Amino acid sequence: MTFQRDLAWQHLDLVYRSSIAHQLARYALALNYELIPGPVVHQAKRCLLDALGCAIGAYEAPGRPIMEALARELGGPGEATVFGCGLRTTALNAALANGFLVRYLDYNDWGGGGHNSDSIPGILAVAEREKSTGRDLLTSVVISYELGARVTGAFTGKTAESSGMSNDSRGGLNMPPALGKLMGLNEEQIANAIGVCASHSLPLKILDADREENLMAKNLRFVWVVHDAILSCLLAKKGFTGPVRVVEGQSGWGRVVFSGEIDLERMVDFSGWRILQTRHKFICANATTHGHVMATLAIVKENDLKPEDIESVRIRTTGRESRHTTTASKKYPRNGESADHSAFYANAIVIKDRAFGPEAFEPAKYADPVVLDLIERISVEADPTMPDFGYNGISEITTRDGRRFQKRVDTPHGLGDDPLTDAELEEKFRQMAAKYMGADRIQEIFDTIWNIERLGDVNKLTRLMVFA
Repeated sequence: MTFQRDLAWQHLDLVYRSSIAHQLARYALALNYELIPGPVVHQAKRCLLDALGCAIGAYEAPGRPIMEALARELGGPGEATVFGCGLRTTALNAALANGFLVRYLDYNDWGGGGHNSDSIPGILAVAEREKSTGRDLLTSVVISYELGARVTGAFTGKTAESSGMSNDSRGGLNMPPALGKLMGLNEEQIANAIGVCASHSLPLKILDADREENLMAKNLRFVWVVHDAILSCLLAKKGFTGPVRVVEGQSGWGRVVFSGEIDLERMVDFSGWRILQTRHKFICANATTHGHVMATLAIVKENDLKPEDIESVRIRTTGRESRHTTTASKKYPRNGESADHSAFYANAIVIKDRAFGPEAFEPAKYADPVVLDLIERISVEADPTMPDFGYNGISEITTRDGRRFQKRVDTPHGLGDDPLTDAELEEKFRQMAAKYMGADRIQEIFDTIWNIERLGDVNKLTRLMVFA
């Protein structure tokens, strides 16, 4: 009987070792900084720079004081730094508070399976805790983007969102490897951390639903999973176990969330570098909003149109954009989380202010009579000739004196095959940070990030993020 038992246990071990979780863990442990090509390292730096800029730009978010107050109340050892105020708290608390800031403006990048720069505050908090080097930090950033893109790229039928889940549920799979490597976990521990995290952290689509108002909790959609991934790694390092067949096992991801419509081989195809496909936003808005808003902005600037000149604005856009940003709960936003997902509000603001940056979310603007009047003059409709999910948009503006202008944008600057340059990323950062820090501090942040592989301890970077 002992022989049969030993055979059964050996078979179970083999099954576990071939699991998706173990394969993701092996990828993370095998990837060292020296193996990462120069362009990939540079892209990781771009993602880091953009994420920190977005965090600074969100400093006046109404939820920020709440997050800081909670971190102070929870206390704990000073492992990591809260951006802005400089509070030293646990890596868990810092990951939540800083992650909230990165996500608030909806200005952060698109790549790694979603808005994966939401992962950077958690990675940075753990790197502070572990006194990691700049090279360690960059390697973990690359791991999170590479695995995140492979997880969502494996969906062959249903998407996470069509099943009622958010695609940020990928964090249960891509974050424990990225964090576990920083924390010194071995393969078995990382695989167990994936099992713990991915079986518990499944954010619902209600956080960013088409017909619902967006609220503060939306900004924690991925960040909460990152928080849980840190906790899962801490548990796994002490020997805590989880279902390593969380993807392919009975009642696992593949069956429950995606009804079997998932390509497991694609998920563990580790060829290439997915992070190179990451794009950075030019305006503070939901990605599918960019096309028509930038078309409106171009018309207004080229023809020097003022709000009082506008008779009507007709927007034609993709099906997803029409469903996602035009419902009654978002037409007249009353918070930043809905304002950056409102096609009506975004077009009204760019007509009035000729920009759509962090200043668009000043509370007084939600009740501005000029903005409200413009919203009433805007119509939005789906264009059946456009792909359901894309960046395409057409704006047609008719003036009160009878003139008509039309512009179509299929690839908004910053997205698709028209990425922002390094200089534009720096300028975007400056525009968000100039209100809170001087030019010398901003340049020091630039120099530190562009040369972060030389840092022996990432605490030097987080100290630069204290500015309140």
